[in-house]
Amino acid sequence: MSSNRSQDELGKLNGRVAIITGSSSGMGRAIALALAEEGASIVCADLQPEASPKGYEIYKHIPTHELISLSGGRAVFQKCDLGKTEEIVRLVQLAVETYGKLDILVNNAGLWVPLRPFVEETDEIWRSMLNINTRGPATAMREAIKQFLRQPVTDSGSRGRIVNISSSAGITAIAGETAYAASKAALSMLTRNAALDHAKDSINVNAVCPGVVRTALSSTNFNDDSIITEMRKSTPWPRLGEPRDIARMVLFLCSDDAQWMTGQNIAIDGGFTVGIPL
Repeated sequence: MSSNRSQDELGKLNGRVAIITGSSSGMGRAIALALAEEGASIVCADLQPEASPKGYEIYKHIPTHELISLSGGRAVFQKCDLGKTEEIVRLVQLAVETYGKLDILVNNAGLWVPLRPFVEETDEIWRSMLNINTRGPATAMREAIKQFLRQPVTDSGSRGRIVNISSSAGITAIAGETAYAASKAALSMLTRNAALDHAKDSINVNAVCPGVVRTALSSTNFNDDSIITEMRKSTPWPRLGEPRDIARMVLFLCSDDAQWMTGQNIAIDGGFTVGIPL
């Protein structure tokens, strides 16, 4: 992480406090770094602070929160398993205890398993997918909203912002990803319903739906040449995704530029959900 911003120049998120789940690697790490570079104080949440050795990011030997601190930002790490409600509750409490408030929640942490036909999926896969990809984010959203409601509407016109990382698999069918797709489709609809309930409270709730992005979580696919070939065939844009592509949209949704946006599921996918290219 590096920044050309002078000390006197304020970032788009100066003074804001953000929780990023799944921040140790991949998209979560890129999001945390992008928000920190714009002045946000970050609570990095994951199962462990260290980046996955399967990841592709540089400086992965340095935990995300330490990298932010080394670059002059403010960040702490808090262990959080989205399958455990008590750890989610504690995560929000820690943000408020550390920084005095909470402005942003990015629900990025998720679970994915290698491709397999629907008939080969198990009850355990379904339980895990729904627990981590849907129920956990829902709990985090409720805890964040409880805190937002304790806070006044700021000069930005919002009490708080939530960005859920859903998936293009929740928009269009993808072979071999039934349980994952169902859990992400549920998260996308959860985004819309929560946004509807809390628009009156000046709380923005949106989602980003990534396409094929090169991360540790998807490394099984990116290490298989035949799968990469198929992914490239189904992505109209002439490259696959990188974590920074997702981070840039999340940054926009967390900024004042997106003040009047809520309940939206935005595909950042190189055209994957548009159709099959020739």
